[in-house]
Amino acid sequence: MPITAPKRLAGLLKSGSESLGPLLAHVRRLEDLNKMLREQLPPPLNQHCQAANLRDDILLLHADSPAWAMKLRYSAPVMLERLRCQPGLQQLRTINVKVKPTGIATTPAKKTRHARMSEDTAKLLDDVAGAITDPTLRASLLRLARHGKLRA
Repeated sequence: MPITAPKRLAGLLKSGSESLGPLLAHVRRLEDLNKMLREQLPPPLNQHCQAANLRDDILLLHADSPAWAMKLRYSAPVMLERLRCQPGLQQLRTINVKVKPTGIATTPAKKTRHARMSEDTAKLLDDVAGAITDPTLRASLLRLARHGKLRA
């Protein structure tokens, strides 16, 4: 099998390239839409939304909180009319708004690890508690030993 030379990144990113060209063109179009939105929306609303996708003549906007999403939904009819005046957006049918919070970590919750006590350890604690004269300490050791016996 002959070894072929790797493709240059610049060639992959060209607008005419069949692999990444369409994706790059889509990203550029979304950047242009973001600029238009920032110009057309009043501050501070324009700082809390972003064009996420444009597909099938539907513009998807992400807002960074439910409150900003509601304000965007109320502004959608006016925005839709303004955007339809822009070249390439005359066929825009609707604007959908979704909440996409920024800066929130989406790490899974940590599993709680439970310590386990063997039956032998529980018996040893029980025996030690029998030899203790302090009633508070004895009660604590017996309670601990009981937990070990319950798990066994």
